[in-house]
This record gives sequence, C-alpha cells and structure tokens, in this order.
Amino acid sequence: MIIKRSIWKIVPIILFLGISVFFLILTPSGLQEKLWWLGSAVCHQLPEHSFQLNGLQFPLCARCTGSFLSAFIAILFFMVRGKKAAIPPKGIVACFIIFFLFWVVDGVNSFSSEILHQQLLYPPSNTLRFLSGAGMGMVFALIIMTIFNMVIWKDQQDTALLQDWQQLGLLLLCESTLVFFPFLHSTFLFQLAGFFSIATVVVLIALLYTILFVISTHKEATYVQFKEVVFPLLIGFSAAFLQMLLMGNMRQSLSPFSNFPL
Repeated sequence: MIIKRSIWKIVPIILFLGISVFFLILTPSGLQEKLWWLGSAVCHQLPEHSFQLNGLQFPLCARCTGSFLSAFIAILFFMVRGKKAAIPPKGIVACFIIFFLFWVVDGVNSFSSEILHQQLLYPPSNTLRFLSGAGMGMVFALIIMTIFNMVIWKDQQDTALLQDWQQLGLLLLCESTLVFFPFLHSTFLFQLAGFFSIATVVVLIALLYTILFVISTHKEATYVQFKEVVFPLLIGFSAAFLQMLLMGNMRQSLSPFSNFPL
C-alpha cells in the first residue's frame, strides 16, 4: 500500500518534468518565441487580426486575447470565491448566454466579411473581436471553475460562484480594466499581458484534463485540501503541455513558424 502511494506521487512528478524538458528542447529558444509557439496551438495568429505595438505582435489574435485575458481575471475572481459548485441563477445564466451569442455573432460576421467578402451586420474590427472575446472568457472561466469545484471538492458548497447581480457587477468591474489594453503604449505591459494570456490558455486546458483524470479514476468529490489536488493537477498540466507541443509541431509542419499564414 505504501509502495503504491509512493508510485502515485512519483509518477506525476516524473511525467511533468519529462514533458517540460521536451517542451523546452523542442520549442524555439527565447520566452517570447515559446509564448508564440504555445499560442499557435489555439489561435490562427493572423497579423491583421492581432494587436501590435512597436513592431511586436501579440501572441494571440484580438478575439483570443480578449478571451484569455478575461478568463485570467475571472479565474482569480472565482478562486477567491471558494469551493462553490452550484449553477448560477437563471438571470446570471441568461447574461452569460448573451456573452456567448455576442462571441458567436461577431465571429460569424467577421468570417463572412473576411472570407466570403459579404458584410452581414457591421464592419469587423479588432476592438469588437477583443470585446466579444472578453465576454466569452468569462463564460469559459465560469463553466470550467464550476465543474472543477463540482468534481474535485468533497466539501463543495451548494452555492454558485456568481450568486447575484451584485457579484456579477463586481466581476464586471474587475474585467473593466481590460478596456485599457488596446491603448497600451508600454512594451513591458504588452509583453506581460502576452505572458498572462498564454499562461491562462495552459491553465484552462490543464484544468479540463485534471477534471477528466479525476473522473476516469473515480476520485470525484474526494479532495479536501489543495495539496491533495497537486498530483492530479500535475497530470493535467502534463497533458496540456503535451497537447500543445503536438499541435505546435503540427502547425509548424503545415506553415512556416515565422508567420503562420493559416
């Protein structure tokens, strides 16, 4: 029994370290190049659809930038809220459905204008892509964090991460800081935002794999303290890095890494 427990603790660590080493070796050198590589696993990175500053292109397109920076803020907000795992009230759900629909409509409108050369509703712009992505980022975070709390915690709380309009207003207030992003003139802040956006991509994918791992091992609702979840999280992050490494290499094989014209 002791040996089995030791193996259970050692294997996730070895797996995570091994995949991390492969990632460092098989991806381009330099932090910004690695961020660009990770971004290529989830985003088309078209230059005309991306924010740029002083010759630097953000590692994600405008819509993905809004999504993952918004999700970053929302995840921090929900983590402070604790182990709440209930579905939000109908009014809050309806509001998030509107966020989702805005994301879909703006995406379809952009696709029609850029690819089919037929304007459906309005001229697409990176600002609108960013705003529609910001709404969807909150949707991503709310769904994934609610399911995570539901699947992981034994002492989960039967209340929602967003219980009323006051809490939603507070979240939106925190998210409102994103309106300054398109007007950034600081290269440092621009690159820092790039790091946090890509880190959020990894975290969201890792949380999904962690949830799947816990369900597949029939360990649902058995964890009480965060330290108990470290090893499932290591499995999740290992799977996330492996997926992004494979997708990045596939992307490189299909187009030059310097511009990704897909």
